Amino acid sequence: MLDMMDLPILVLISLGVAIWLWSLIDCARTPADRVRFVPKLLWLLFLLNGSAVATLAWVYFGKKPIAAPARTPAGRPGAFAQAR
Repeated sequence: MLDMMDLPILVLISLGVAIWLWSLIDCARTPADRVRFVPKLLWLLFLLNGSAVATLAWVYFGKKPIAAPARTPAGRPGAFAQAR
């Protein structure tokens, strides 16, 4: 039977498995041009290892950030936009 002391451990294990599954699915769905450092297949093989180090490496180093569109002050389309 499970003791009350086993509950926090089960929660941590299930949280770790959920994060691992998320990183595996995220890697599989990420376009190859956004993957950094090594090819996507190697990232997937590294993640299939199932270690927490692989998951953290994917989260912090695996993908290139999405470039944000350039914004100008006050939401204007350009610095020298003419009023109509």
